[in-house]
Amino acid sequence: MEMSFAFFADAATVPPDGKFYALGGGFSALALPQLPGMASFAVVAGFRFGTADAGRVHIVELRFVDALGKLVLPPATMRFESAGPPPTGTGEVSVSTVSVLQPTLGEPGEYAAEFWHEGVLLNSVRLHVLEQQRPIAAPGSPPPA
Repeated sequence: MEMSFAFFADAATVPPDGKFYALGGGFSALALPQLPGMASFAVVAGFRFGTADAGRVHIVELRFVDALGKLVLPPATMRFESAGPPPTGTGEVSVSTVSVLQPTLGEPGEYAAEFWHEGVLLNSVRLHVLEQQRPIAAPGSPPPA
């Protein structure tokens, strides 16, 4: 098993055709109106399984952590199991996943979605969280609405 990609998206889905469809994908920074604040986004990931993976169960854990490595949300567990070898001629099977996360983010800084398999970090996607700056009103002007 190997991980082929991972990224953040505003929304995503994997219908029965196995392809993923993402909206607003590929960002690495998120600005919230105020912190602490709640965010909602998807983590899209792709995995490849070869002949050696047939008949085995693979458990991958998605951890969303802060800059100190502390869990922000409980881990999400993904279970992959193949009933047989990949189709003849392809040598591998690709599986796309979408995990929707809704963390409460306490402070600005670096966060990450980490993918773990059997105690080994497969991949990490970083997310920089910012608090939107409120516009500063010029002296004598009305406050912003």
